[in-house]
Amino acid sequence: MSSANVACGYHAGDAETLRATFALARGHGVALGSHPGFADRVSFGRAPQPLVSAADVEALVRAQVALAQAAAAAVGGALRHVKAHGALANQAATQLDLALAVGRAIVSVDASLRWIVMPGTALQRAAEQLDLVWVGEAYVDRGYDHSGLLLRRDLPGALLCDPAAAAARAIEMVARQALPLAAGAWLPARVDSLCVHGDSAQALAMVRALRSRLAEAGVSVGAWP
Repeated sequence: MSSANVACGYHAGDAETLRATFALARGHGVALGSHPGFADRVSFGRAPQPLVSAADVEALVRAQVALAQAAAAAVGGALRHVKAHGALANQAATQLDLALAVGRAIVSVDASLRWIVMPGTALQRAAEQLDLVWVGEAYVDRGYDHSGLLLRRDLPGALLCDPAAAAARAIEMVARQALPLAAGAWLPARVDSLCVHGDSAQALAMVRALRSRLAEAGVSVGAWP
């Protein structure tokens, strides 16, 4: 692991937990990242919010990024990146107005922050329109649909549980610079970063398998400068 995306109190956590997690991450040389999501603790930020407005998204993301920035400073570190969580990320991936709202919130706090996005989606387009530095992310433990979006978690193939198989697929994503689609095809995409969800039972085993396979493939892993 070289970077951490940490909840900012809306879908999970609180200011104290955020500071403690950042302190731990900083001690291990892990880049500190804000992981803003919908104010939805019941569903861990993963329930769609179809009626949310761009203005509301901008306000909630701004508040969470600012909270994370303050928490990073409190432990002697600096916030390096932002990555939207769960349903917020999924909705913004297909709705440019929401993606632009997330981007504007980042700009309003610190335009130098990297924005981790799903490549080829409205998130990437928004980052480019707003002239933000973006990082293309692929998911080690999630399946993709025919268009390169994440499969709904209740669908077959949405959650990958075998660490060895997931790590092997991740190496192929990096090598191909592409995403594996549900139909077996590959969609060209810039893959700069690989994500493992920390709330799965296989997370630690998957990270270990991934680091081992990356080392075997000669792929270097490091935190943002």
